[in-house]
Amino acid sequence: MIDPVTSKKSFLNLGIILLVLILFSYANTLNSPLNFDDHAVLQQIELSGLNAYHQIPPIQYRHLFFLSFSLNHSQNGLELFAYHLVNITFHFLTSLVLLLIVFFTLDNGTSWQGKHALGIAGLTAILFTINPLNTETVTYISGRASGMAGFFYLLAMLSFIFGSLKKFSGKTIPFYAFALTAFTAALLSKETSITLPAVIILYDLCFMKNDRWVSFKSRLGFFYLPIALTLFVLLVSQPFLQQLIITWAGKFDLNYALAQAQIIGYAFKLCFFPINLIFDYDFTPNWFASGFFKWLPVFIWISLVAVILKNFKKLPPVLSFSIFWFILTISITNSFLPRADLLSERNLYLPSIGPALLTSCAYYSFFIKHRSLYFRQGLALILLMVIIQSSLVIKRNATYQSNIDLWEDTLKKSPSDLKVLHNLSHYYLEKKDNEKALVTLIKLSRSNASAFYKSFAHSNLGSIHAQNKNFALAEKEFHKAIQTDPTIPLGYLNLGTYYASRGLHQKAKTLLEMALDRYDKYRWGYAMPANLNFSLARVNFELRLFSEAEKDLKRYLTETPESPNGLLLLGKIYQQMGKIDSAILSYQKIKGSPEIEAKASNNLGLIYLSLNQPQNALLEFERSLRINPKLSDTHYNLGRLIIDSKGDIELAREHLNTAFSMTENPALKIQIKKLLLQFSRS
Repeated sequence: MIDPVTSKKSFLNLGIILLVLILFSYANTLNSPLNFDDHAVLQQIELSGLNAYHQIPPIQYRHLFFLSFSLNHSQNGLELFAYHLVNITFHFLTSLVLLLIVFFTLDNGTSWQGKHALGIAGLTAILFTINPLNTETVTYISGRASGMAGFFYLLAMLSFIFGSLKKFSGKTIPFYAFALTAFTAALLSKETSITLPAVIILYDLCFMKNDRWVSFKSRLGFFYLPIALTLFVLLVSQPFLQQLIITWAGKFDLNYALAQAQIIGYAFKLCFFPINLIFDYDFTPNWFASGFFKWLPVFIWISLVAVILKNFKKLPPVLSFSIFWFILTISITNSFLPRADLLSERNLYLPSIGPALLTSCAYYSFFIKHRSLYFRQGLALILLMVIIQSSLVIKRNATYQSNIDLWEDTLKKSPSDLKVLHNLSHYYLEKKDNEKALVTLIKLSRSNASAFYKSFAHSNLGSIHAQNKNFALAEKEFHKAIQTDPTIPLGYLNLGTYYASRGLHQKAKTLLEMALDRYDKYRWGYAMPANLNFSLARVNFELRLFSEAEKDLKRYLTETPESPNGLLLLGKIYQQMGKIDSAILSYQKIKGSPEIEAKASNNLGLIYLSLNQPQNALLEFERSLRINPKLSDTHYNLGRLIIDSKGDIELAREHLNTAFSMTENPALKIQIKKLLLQFSRS
């Protein structure tokens, strides 16, 4: 047994090493942007309300995962440094728990004891910590579900181990109770944690064979039966778990299972050689074996399992446990249940521990344990491995620092994945790189992609053409978007906005209302933009449908209550409806936009004129010009006010001339000409 004092110091040193490796490897991720599902998760938080996950019950889907995002959002808003820091912290804590699990397992359940157990545990934790395969879990903010679940999953295992060791026998029940709590937390982070009971049974069979462990009867009474009861209670009380199982049961697909046998083999290889990593894997039909050979991966896996089971008592327990750990932990995401993504690196976060443990034991046995001739070479090899792994993590993380870099990298490695074109075009448009966006969108629109992606492509092509003033092409693309998939609101929204910009307000109203209807009826992956209600309000205002415009604008201001444009339009609506007090209040609320504030002051001046309060009107017009001296309407109104109040004629002429030179409104130019003509005659 290892000396307790040395053990504490060694654990502390290993913990510091893990922390340094994590900080060194992941420092370049702390300011990486939101990507892909990150937006959907934050949208879910905002739609549910920031406090929706702060209370239990009711238990909701991935409750703790969404709670962590909710806490991040309430404390840090969209300051992404904090989100990444939470992910990195969970990865560090998971590595520490893994270190303890491997040490106590080897020290009490195998012939590897003392410093040998600690050495293998340290190496396993290091290999796990700097495995480039884990970057998707740590760097991709939404990968936190796997990171949180992994931490609680291993914490439950560690508590089970402590509760099962005789030296902690006085604390068996508290440790088991904590294990059940951690298991529940893992399930509420990611439902794939359901494999934990099977893994613990495997652990029991592999390692709990000597007199250092409490009896199986104790484990049965204090852990296995309570965990079975916990699962039963969760299943009965939580409808989303029932629906999940029903959904899983109805998705059994033999052909998919045959394909997954080959993909699992590829995933197993990635755990040992994490190179050519891809954010979105695309396994084309040509990648899969066909005919007789498609059964070969299944045969290999079944044969491997059969050999291990047949020789279970003869084989080293670490070997059996590592292989079965990988199979069990990957079985939920990669088996006979079809998923949109055939393989995701974040789903290999826990499975990769099995190969890491296997590698550590093999390495330690060959190079370290017996101080062989290759001892120095072994130390050099592990140092080289750490340098290479850390470098690969840093390099992989660098692609996450830009959404465009990440999706360009993905397109390079998965050139036939049409979803990648869709996402890449989105980020090109976000960066206003219309030239590159045009290339990807044309390629996507002419591909055999689903109606969703092609409709989206046509909508965005129309937007690019509209920006380039190719209005005929823009209108044509918007119509194609609607025809391709009539359930998607984006085509209606873009075409309605286009018609509104062309002054075709009745057509715009019809299409914007159709967009609104489709946002209400269909869940298509994006939240309804707040400006849809604003656009509809503006169109109804132009059509003089003021009551409808007021309703639309109030819906818009519910989401963006301080919007200067919204408050300005609301003030105009109230003016037209004769609600003068409401109009004044709306204009006075406008803050933060000098241009809009100047327009609001101009409109307030007009209101005060209508109320026969010329002095107040003068103050508002003067305030408007102080804020924005280039507002032609205010110059005109101030000139008229000076004339009507028989003030300084030259000053009035100056304001009118300024208004004439600035305005592009033909009607206003005619009115100014008439006034100036009157000056010249008088």
